[in-house]
Amino acid sequence: MKDTTDSNTVSIVQPSAREYTRRTVTVDFLYLDNESCERCIGTEDALETALEHVEPILDALDVAITVRDIHISTLEAAEATQLPVSPTIRIDGRDIQPDYLQNTCESCGDLCACEGDVDCRLWRYRGQEYTTAPVGLLVEALVQAVTPNQTQYDDSHETRADRISPTVQSFFTTTEDDTPERGCDC
Repeated sequence: MKDTTDSNTVSIVQPSAREYTRRTVTVDFLYLDNESCERCIGTEDALETALEHVEPILDALDVAITVRDIHISTLEAAEATQLPVSPTIRIDGRDIQPDYLQNTCESCGDLCACEGDVDCRLWRYRGQEYTTAPVGLLVEALVQAVTPNQTQYDDSHETRADRISPTVQSFFTTTEDDTPERGCDC
């Protein structure tokens, strides 16, 4: 095979058989500034904590997580990654909170060339707003991503558990004089 390691678009990876069979989930952490922006720093810290919390689940499910730390340093990079707001966390290409809110971020306003207010992401979780991603929100998103084949309950179909069994029915059958029996002949 031709060596293409100098290319920006192709890389050759030689995974072990174990790595090949293991499912991998990709987490992208996209941000404008993780050195001065309190929201980016706090969200990065929360992501690290959330990853530590889900690690035992990953081992049990034989799932790996690859985290891509993506510093968006130019308008071209923002356009290429389609960064809507900073910071953003995507799992397998999907924003974990696509209907985002934003408000003024003082730490970013001091840094930018726009000479004014800069809006950064607000995170919503369990009815409240946070300036950094809550660990619980991140853990929930990660667990959902690593367990996509979990059984979904469909309540549109009646199941055996939704019907009264013949045994229970016979328990409540009435005698000829309409007084309930106190037991059954099971």
